[in-house]
Amino acid sequence: MLNQRPAAFSSQSSLRGVSGASTGKLVVVGVGDFKVSNSPDETIVTYALGSCLGITFFDSARCVGGLLHIMLPTSKDHHNVENRRAMFLDTGMEEIANHMAKLGGNISSMECKVFGGASVTNADGFFSIGRKNVLAMQELVRANGLRVNVWEVGGTNNRTIRLNMQTGQVFLKTPSQQECPK
Repeated sequence: MLNQRPAAFSSQSSLRGVSGASTGKLVVVGVGDFKVSNSPDETIVTYALGSCLGITFFDSARCVGGLLHIMLPTSKDHHNVENRRAMFLDTGMEEIANHMAKLGGNISSMECKVFGGASVTNADGFFSIGRKNVLAMQELVRANGLRVNVWEVGGTNNRTIRLNMQTGQVFLKTPSQQECPK
């Protein structure tokens, strides 16, 4: 049985003056969490993706979408996973797919975009978490036939992404570049 998340689990604030954003609510997704929506007045954002992956989904026909911010590729060998399903790619994808289905969306027919997977610290060279996250996502895409339109992964920079629920556009910001649509 999936845990239901209260509507107010994410931070919300106004978007006035933010480029590319609709006027409405900014919904923040933290590390190891997700948000789904069918509200065109929301923009879903996650900040500073390093080795983590930020994965966006959008179904333009149904105006259903979501953003998942995972930390690790698999829940295997981890304890207390039921309380942290969105922390892992394998269980997080299942969780967000189930929640989007409740809003009428089907993850296999949605446009998907993948961001993050960077090597942002010297320690990451030893653990290669970013690379492992990307490889696990590539395998999941192959196994499930997902349609990924953007792979903005690797490198050494962190990334902030915003999903505009009115248009389905995803905006990317890195420390060295202005925000741009992807």
